[in-house]
Amino acid sequence: MSARPANFGRMTAFLPGVELSRLFYAEAVRPLLGDLPHAAARLGPGSDVLGFDTPRSTDHDWGPRLELFVDDDTGELGARLSETLPKRFRGWSTHFEPPGARVRSMAGTDGPVDHYVTITPFPRWCRALLGFDPAAGVGPLDWLGAPWQRLAEITGGAVFHDPGGRLAGVRERLRWYPADMWRLVLACQWQRIAEEEPFPARAAEVGDRAGATVITARLCRDIARLHLLQARRWPPYSKWLMASLPLGQVTGHVAAALRADDARVREDALCAALEVVAQQQNDLGLAVELPARRQEFFDRGYAVIGAGRFAEALRDAITDPVLRARPLTGSIDQISDSTAVLTDPSLCRAVADATTGDSREEIH
Repeated sequence: MSARPANFGRMTAFLPGVELSRLFYAEAVRPLLGDLPHAAARLGPGSDVLGFDTPRSTDHDWGPRLELFVDDDTGELGARLSETLPKRFRGWSTHFEPPGARVRSMAGTDGPVDHYVTITPFPRWCRALLGFDPAAGVGPLDWLGAPWQRLAEITGGAVFHDPGGRLAGVRERLRWYPADMWRLVLACQWQRIAEEEPFPARAAEVGDRAGATVITARLCRDIARLHLLQARRWPPYSKWLMASLPLGQVTGHVAAALRADDARVREDALCAALEVVAQQQNDLGLAVELPARRQEFFDRGYAVIGAGRFAEALRDAITDPVLRARPLTGSIDQISDSTAVLTDPSLCRAVADATTGDSREEIH
């Protein structure tokens, strides 16, 4: 049968995608499963999983979709759903095109629906997303090779049916780093800031306003990530990073630094943001407390927080000698921002392994 475009989004009221998926499972999919053992959720890639979807999101990879986890995936269930699912649900098409593509959009059809119900065993789904099965344990290389965006996608979204709690167990295991791994990643984030914190002032000193602005933006990204890591929240990728920041002093200071056209105003805003996260670092009690005040960068007259001292304090507080001996290269997000790397689990693990070594021992 030939397909025709769906007139979606014009007459149908928008609702958050996770809620649409919840209704889709309960009202359209669950009645077709009979007594088949399964788990159901809306997890993985998608703005809806992180709660950032809007009517704009409906143009691709959004709609009545679902992750259906079954132990035996023979293809029969997918074919059955194609034949029996309604063509529309709550006003939204259940047919997506093009078939099997990385990016798919809702469309109309006169024939069976090419649905967006992912049917797979849960361990296989985890390995495809992360490169390992968390149910078998999470070692240092697993943590360091797992992109923050992927961890947010597994621990975000919603679970609709989970007999035995297998999904809940994995989501809880990936909720946050063990204490020593958290110290290491925080130390690496402070180290990233230490490497560039005097550069906006130096660039401005030689009249390079564009350079000072670019470096300031890089520092603001690292401060935003540090702020989220301190709050035990996985920093998402760039599109949603700043939107993920909790409202407060850090957000205001970062915004002021990005707006600033004067070197001293920019420096003051950056230092103010760093003083807040420095005090937050002290409040976490993960390392020895340090003065959370700006200081002069040697004798150049630039104000900095001295981020390197926080990095060293955190590394010194790591109790595991293997982790404490690692270089401050950090997790895959701190090593690379290449999309080609961050979306390939095998590359993520290879890069993390190359910079830190492979150690599978559990960290408690």
